[in-house]
Amino acid sequence: MKYIFIILCNSILINAFCQKDSTNLVRYDFSFRFNDGLYLDFSGVLTNNAIPFERIVEPSSDDPSFFELLDEIKTVKYYDNFGSLKEINIINVWGYSRHGKPYVYWAGKFNLISYLGSVSHFVTTVMVQYTTGGYDPFYGSYYYNNYYPPRTYRSEELKQFFIDFETGKVFPADSKSVEVLLSKEPELQKEFSKLGKRKKNKRMFDYIRQYNELKPLYIIKS
Repeated sequence: MKYIFIILCNSILINAFCQKDSTNLVRYDFSFRFNDGLYLDFSGVLTNNAIPFERIVEPSSDDPSFFELLDEIKTVKYYDNFGSLKEINIINVWGYSRHGKPYVYWAGKFNLISYLGSVSHFVTTVMVQYTTGGYDPFYGSYYYNNYYPPRTYRSEELKQFFIDFETGKVFPADSKSVEVLLSKEPELQKEFSKLGKRKKNKRMFDYIRQYNELKPLYIIKS
C-alpha cells in the first residue's frame, strides 16, 4: 500500500508518504465524505483508507451499541486486507469515520473532529485532578492551626484541542500551541507573536482560520 501526506501548499507537500499522483487529490470542503471505518493509525486518515466496520469482529459491528462499546473496550479484533485476524489495543487506534465524518481517539474515547483543516479542532471532556489543603498563609497571622490536610479530587471538564493534520499530533487549544502550529507560515506566526497575551487568547482561532486558508487540506479521492 502506498501512502501520501495530504497537507499541501499550492501543490504537493513532498515527504516520506508522497508516492501518489496529485490527480488523486481533492481539496477538502464540507461536502467531502471520509470512507467509514476504523483508522488504525494516522496514515489511514491521510489516505482515506479505513478498516471497514464490517471487518471488525470484536466488538461486533452488528451490535446496536457498537460505537458505545468502542469507548469501553481495551482491544479490537478485525480482519486485515489479507483475511488474517488481527488484534490491536484501543489506545493505539487513531480514530474512525462514521457517516463520513472523522473522529479521533483521545482522553479514552472517540471524539468528533468538528472543524477540519490543515489544523483541525475538537472538543472533549477530560479528567482533571486537583489538590486542596496544606498550609494557608492567609490565616497564619491569626491562627496557629493554619494547616489543612491535603485532599485530592478529580473533576471532568470540557477542553479544546488542535490537531496538526500533517503529523496527526494533538495540541491543547492555547496560544502557545498556536505559535507552534503557525511555524510553517512565518509571517503569520510573527504577526501573532507580537500580540499581547489577552489578544492572543481572543484571536487564536482567527489565526488558525487564516492559516488553513493559506494551507488548504487535500485528501485522497476515493
